[in-house]
Amino acid sequence: MIRYRTFRNGDPPALVRLWNATVPERGAVRPLKVHELDDRAFNPPVFERSGLIVAEEDDRVVGFVHAGFGPGLPIDSARPLGLDREMGMIAMLAVEPGLPAELDVARALVLEGERYLRSRGAMVLYAGGQFPLNPFYWGIYGGSEGSGFLASHPMVPQVLAGMGYEPIGVTACLEYDVGAAARRDPRGVLIRRQAELEIIEDVPAAEWWSELAIGEFHLARVSLRSRADGAILARASTWDMSLFGRGDGRGRLGLLDVFVPEPHRRKGFGRHLVSEILRWAQEIGVQAVEVQTPSTNESALELYQSLGFIPVDQSVVYRLPARLLERSALP
Repeated sequence: MIRYRTFRNGDPPALVRLWNATVPERGAVRPLKVHELDDRAFNPPVFERSGLIVAEEDDRVVGFVHAGFGPGLPIDSARPLGLDREMGMIAMLAVEPGLPAELDVARALVLEGERYLRSRGAMVLYAGGQFPLNPFYWGIYGGSEGSGFLASHPMVPQVLAGMGYEPIGVTACLEYDVGAAARRDPRGVLIRRQAELEIIEDVPAAEWWSELAIGEFHLARVSLRSRADGAILARASTWDMSLFGRGDGRGRLGLLDVFVPEPHRRKGFGRHLVSEILRWAQEIGVQAVEVQTPSTNESALELYQSLGFIPVDQSVVYRLPARLLERSALP
């Protein structure tokens, strides 16, 4: 008989066993170690043990669901750890493969997660972590910029769709092989006369929430600055994704927050910045660079693929329609 209960301090080894048996080999850290799951899921100050529910059969943990909350927006540095309880999310779901009642257990766990969120005041429910609803698992799941559940995550998309969750955002996950021949930047020579690259390593994150998520992963800020007046023509951030290379032995760099100010768009500065980051990655011994972008952002997809990035997966954020909220209402 399956029973459901909240997290106990002795659960992490069993949860890591489930993780290593269920999460995708690409886009997640495998094999994961107990202290790494502790660090990215249970040690954050926003963790609540009642938000992590396990399924147990004959004293053996056979599944778990993890739910939580993000900060209120705009993120206020004067109110660290202030959470918005009106919007909650299912951050992770895992069930032992081959369990006779695998799908039933998964559905029951999702419902338990919903009940926890509703008990804390949530009126809108999501599934799949994406900023700012990303309290857990950054750095070990979701690739370069956690944007929901990976489409390749076994069973999870099927379970969520079957329970009425609707996809509201799809993100393309792309990877660049640093060892491949670099694509020519047609404006590169001209832009180098106009601009210079600035790389600042080990920078603090923009605000306290991002610091919790990514602060320990060697964050670097890369800018393309005008030689004439120092103005930023394009900028981006990178972080060390070395843990994701555990399966194939390839060092990885995550690329995020690529931005070109409006006055400088359509002049080749964004392409040049990303090209320079790829060259820098090669210099520091990285074998792959990963980036994510909304699947609807055709210009970004075209840019990345023209530079040699290859689509490797998708991640999806889901939302539960309001009409289904009452199924998890407390008596």
